Amino acid sequence: MKIAKAVATALGVATTAVCSIAVAASTTTGYAIVDRIPGTGKAWDYAIVDSPRERLYLAQQGITALDLKTNKITTGLVTGKTTHGVAALGDGKIAVDDSATKTITIFEGATGAVTATIPTAEQNPVNGNHALDALVLEPSSGLLAAINGESGLVLLIDVQQAKVLGSVSIGGKPEFAAADGRGDLYINVNRGKTNEVMAVDVPARKVVKHFPLKGCEDPTGLVYDRADDLLLSVCDNGILKVLQREDGHEVASLAVAKGADAVMFDPQRRLAFIAGADSGTLSVIAVRSATDIAVVQTVATQKGTRLGAVDVSSGKVYLPTAKFGPPVPPSPYPSVVPGTFEILVVAPK
Repeated sequence: MKIAKAVATALGVATTAVCSIAVAASTTTGYAIVDRIPGTGKAWDYAIVDSPRERLYLAQQGITALDLKTNKITTGLVTGKTTHGVAALGDGKIAVDDSATKTITIFEGATGAVTATIPTAEQNPVNGNHALDALVLEPSSGLLAAINGESGLVLLIDVQQAKVLGSVSIGGKPEFAAADGRGDLYINVNRGKTNEVMAVDVPARKVVKHFPLKGCEDPTGLVYDRADDLLLSVCDNGILKVLQREDGHEVASLAVAKGADAVMFDPQRRLAFIAGADSGTLSVIAVRSATDIAVVQTVATQKGTRLGAVDVSSGKVYLPTAKFGPPVPPSPYPSVVPGTFEILVVAPK
C-alpha cells in the first residue's frame, strides 16, 4: 500500500497531481465526525470491519482491535513487525500478513489467540517492505490470496492446511485486490505510465483480463460493487475510476480526495468513501446505479488520513489518523508522533 507519498504531503513535502475532472455539485451534508477514539499505536496499514462481530481490525505492528460497541481499543491483540493486509475468514477468524517475516498469522478475532502461522518465504523469494501486502479471501475457492507488492506475485493459500498451494505472477507493483465471488480476483497494478486493473482466475491460476486506467497515477484502493457489477479504483492523483467488471468499460471518472490509499464501500447505503491524505478530506460518493455515480459530500478530516473501514451495520466510517514527524531510520517513512494516534468516527447524522 502506498504510504510514503501521502504522508509526506501531510508533512508539507510537495507532490504534484493534476485533475481537471469536475466534482458533482451537491449540498448534501449527511456525514460528520462524531467521535475521536485515542490509541497508543504507531504506523498502520489496512483496516477491516467484521460487522457481524462488531470489531474493527487494523494492521499496526501486529493487530490493533476496536470493539465497536464500547469503543475500547486493544493494541497488540496480535504481535507483529511490519503488518499490512488483513482479511476476515468468515468464521470469526482473521488473517494478517507480515512482510518482515513473510508469514501469515491466523487468529481468533475475539481473543487474539493464534491458530496458525503460515510461512511463505520459500515460494515468495523477493524481499521488501511490501513483500506481503494486500490479503483477500476468494470465497468461491476458499483460498486466501496474499500479494507481494514488490514482485507482483500472488500467493494462493489453503487456510485449513496452512500452506501455500500455488502462485500467479502478474508483475508490476500491485496494490488493493477485490474478489467478485465468481472465482476472479481483481487487482490494481502500478506499471508506471500504463496502470491497470488485472483479473486473476484463482481456480485456474492464470491472468484473464487487463483493464487500462487512463489518466490514473498510482492506483491504490479497489472495491467491487456486486449490485451494479462495478469496480471502483482510486488513484493517488485524486481520481476515482469506475469500470464495468465484465469488460472493463469505464462508466465514470470523478475527482475525489487526493492522496487516498483505499476505497471503502457500504453496499447497504450505496455509498463509497475515499479519505485523502493530501487534502485532509473524505469524499462521499453515491452509487445510485451503473450510470448514476456522483460525489455528494466532502467531509473535513485531517492531513495524513488516507484509509479506513466502514461498518455496514451502522453506516459509520472508521479512519485511523495521527500527526507525523520525520522518519526514524532505518524506516524511510514519516514517524507517528507519540500520543497522537486516534481513530476518527464519521457517521450519518
